Amino acid sequence: MNSYSRFFIIGFIAILFTSCQTYNVSLTYNPASIGQRIQKGSPVIKIGTINDVRKLRGAAIGKIRNEFGIAIKSINAKRPIAEITKTAFAHALQSRNLLNEDSAKYVLNADILEFQCNQYSTQNAECRIRVHVYNIKSGRLVFSQYFYATKTKVSPNVTYWSKVDEIAGVASEALQETIDRAVDDPGLRKSLK
Repeated sequence: MNSYSRFFIIGFIAILFTSCQTYNVSLTYNPASIGQRIQKGSPVIKIGTINDVRKLRGAAIGKIRNEFGIAIKSINAKRPIAEITKTAFAHALQSRNLLNEDSAKYVLNADILEFQCNQYSTQNAECRIRVHVYNIKSGRLVFSQYFYATKTKVSPNVTYWSKVDEIAGVASEALQETIDRAVDDPGLRKSLK
């Protein structure tokens, strides 16, 4: 085998093992069903501004890495994370009878501080959101707190055979748990009275 052939084969293998493709995935929030134990409230809150202040920008949420730690798949959401989070908060508040976009007494604003998913040997997702609730009439801050969730799943599919939809499911679970913790928080509920 001559040196050109060897160089071509080594180059092809290097490209194969280091190329990183981008995949767009759907993230979901499943509102609480009738059978789930959730505390209903009065429709007194609307959603204001949801800010994405993560290190990742826009729709980026993470990467799948091979056994050498090299990113082989980049994962993006199909919509910006701030938009997805706002929709999830709307579903969460609606399912608890708290949402009132027309004549609300309070407005909920949030900062997405962290939301990412990665796979190396396991699938991991983390979500951290700071929630602020303001009285609309006075403009006074009545509630402010951080909410956090992390999810880990062992997957039989590793590296090149990893399914991006699987890790998107883990990310959706972390987002859902964080938002559910926020809207069910006793301190937040107390501030709405």
